[in-house]
Amino acid sequence: MFEFIRELYQYHSMILNLVKRDLRGRYKGSLLGFLWNFVLPLMQILVYIMVFTIVFRQNIEHYYVYLIVGMIPWIMFSESINSGSGSVVENSQLITKIYFPRSVIPVSIVISKFINFLISMTIVFAVLAIGGHGFSTGPLLLIPIAIACLFMFSLGLAVLLAAADVYLRDVQYLINVLLMMWIWITPIMYVPDSIDSAIFNLILDINPMTYIIELFQDALYWKIIPSFEIIMISAIESIVMVVIGFWIYQKASADFAEVL
Repeated sequence: MFEFIRELYQYHSMILNLVKRDLRGRYKGSLLGFLWNFVLPLMQILVYIMVFTIVFRQNIEHYYVYLIVGMIPWIMFSESINSGSGSVVENSQLITKIYFPRSVIPVSIVISKFINFLISMTIVFAVLAIGGHGFSTGPLLLIPIAIACLFMFSLGLAVLLAAADVYLRDVQYLINVLLMMWIWITPIMYVPDSIDSAIFNLILDINPMTYIIELFQDALYWKIIPSFEIIMISAIESIVMVVIGFWIYQKASADFAEVL
């Protein structure tokens, strides 16, 4: 594992170039360009706000704040998984022509989405400040832990799925369905305590994204320090996912060129 990380570091300039390519090419030729990083998540959030304040009313104070705090991290996670999982297949010509650590490709994709996430977080802090919800200094200091857990879990899962997609192309299509269901079993649009179903609560408890999203919600919306249990579960599941993801990817990547 450490040798794998060292090799990645040796190719950090290539990762940087791929990240720049993704960031620059994402909205190339569009009128708004860089501003789409703000417009797209805001439009998605506005749709959910209208649905859950008009159609399916949620009795949550400052519901728009609650939704934004959970939705911005989710968008980063879903985009990382969606784009990262198919990144190796999409760059098959590059892989078959030259040698470089194959993990460079999905890693650069996730870093690109992570940068977009950090930019989008300005929306969260702007809403908290302008909307009058405010901050609490103590819980706010734990946001780096939430961000680190989100990045590691997204990276580990994206790398694992990128390896699986090389051998089974159905993975890319299954991911769209998985993410569509996953968002509804993650407490983003509702408060977990409002669910009166033992089975659904069990699903929430075994959903790793529940704890990562709750880190953001506790620190930014509820303005409380997350419990030690939530912090530890988030950290452990994120580290485990990174280790498993890269271990499987390293084992599978030896045959990528032949399969592709």
